[in-house]
Order: sequence, then C-alpha cells, then structure tokens
Amino acid sequence: MLNGKKVFLKNISPDSLTQLMNWRNVPELRKYFREYRDINEDMQKKWYQERVLGNPNQADFEIHCIKSGKLIGHCGLYYINWAYRHAEFGIYIGDKEYRQGGYGSDALRTLIEHGFDDLNLNKIWCEVYSNNDSINVYKHLGFEEEAVLRQHYYSEGKYWDSTLMGLLHNDYQQRS
Repeated sequence: MLNGKKVFLKNISPDSLTQLMNWRNVPELRKYFREYRDINEDMQKKWYQERVLGNPNQADFEIHCIKSGKLIGHCGLYYINWAYRHAEFGIYIGDKEYRQGGYGSDALRTLIEHGFDDLNLNKIWCEVYSNNDSINVYKHLGFEEEAVLRQHYYSEGKYWDSTLMGLLHNDYQQRS
C-alpha cells in the first residue's frame, strides 16, 4: 500500500473490477482514454489477468480516500522500460464526489514518488489529449510539454491534438 495525504493506493482487487469497468464506460471519462469502446466483463477480466497480474512492466493501483476508505479511482504506471528506466502514467478519478479537492493530484504525487523512489525510474511521462483540462494539473506537478502530435486523437466528432509530457527524476528531486 502506498500512502499519500488524502488517498492511499493499493493493488487491484478482483472485487473492484466491476466498479472500475463501470467507470471506464462512463462517456465523460472514456473520451480521455485510448480505449474508445465500452468494456465488457470478459474484457475487464482479461485485462486483469494479462495486464495487472501477468505483466511485470505495468503497476496498477486502486485509489482510495484515506478518510472514508472508499474506492474512488485508478492509476498506474505502464510500458515500464526497465533498461531505459521510464514509464507512462495513467489516472482517473471515477467517483464524481472526489474529482475536486486534490484527490487526483495526491494520487498522482503518490504514484510519481513510487515510480522514482521505489522503482528507480528516471522519467515518468504521459499523453494528454487537448480536450482534457488535467494538463494544467500535470504542469503544476512539474511535468513539461515535450511534443505535440497534431490532430492525433478523434473524439466528440473532431480531431484533437495529443501532448506528450514528461517529468525527470532530477526535476522531481529539485521540486521535493
């Protein structure tokens, strides 16, 4: 278990798969994901078996509120490259009641700390679509824009740019 100030992160439980799947299927969240289709139970179970349990290059976590213990979202490090020491992160707060108030920022800080301090990563990066305001949160946490892929993503009837952002271990240490 990884503890932040407002949230704690723990390994994905099979008991949480249905809730995580339901959140992934909410259109207002799904528009930010690479997976554009609804996810069914078979797809969710396959993801859990192959990616969560079976992939050493991925670290997935449930996000829980410390005060209530309630499951509020999901985050993880993906495509971990152990030779080059970098990984992509992904995060969402599924429970609407917790989408404000710093829960996502705290979860991401906790995940970043784990990536740099425990996994010895040198870089953590993400891809953010231009229809997603979370880019401002990532900048606030120290991520820098590294590239823009123009009209790289199609959602809501139009093409959106995709911004690649990264945070280096040295920059993280200087901010801490």
